[in-house]
Amino acid sequence: MSNTTIVIAPRERFSSIIASLQSLFVTIDETVPVVVVEGGSPSWIRRRLHKLQKTRYFELVSFDHVIIPNEARNIGAAKAKTEFIAFCDNDLEY
Repeated sequence: MSNTTIVIAPRERFSSIIASLQSLFVTIDETVPVVVVEGGSPSWIRRRLHKLQKTRYFELVSFDHVIIPNEARNIGAAKAKTEFIAFCDNDLEY
């Protein structure tokens, strides 16, 4: 098991999160815990996130309202059970 949790927080756009997670998952080991915090995403994105969870597990924390990045990072940090946390944005490709 990894000693680092990756927390993905939202940025200005929703549409990049699927590509971002897909690129992340091919670059990290399956034992690395990932927490994705999102809020106010369109329903089609949430459906794709749930579908992606079936291929590689990650913890998804969703809200019906838009949340700011710092709030999302704090929520994700509270979910982490590892010694270290790496904060990433949902628009990065790895």
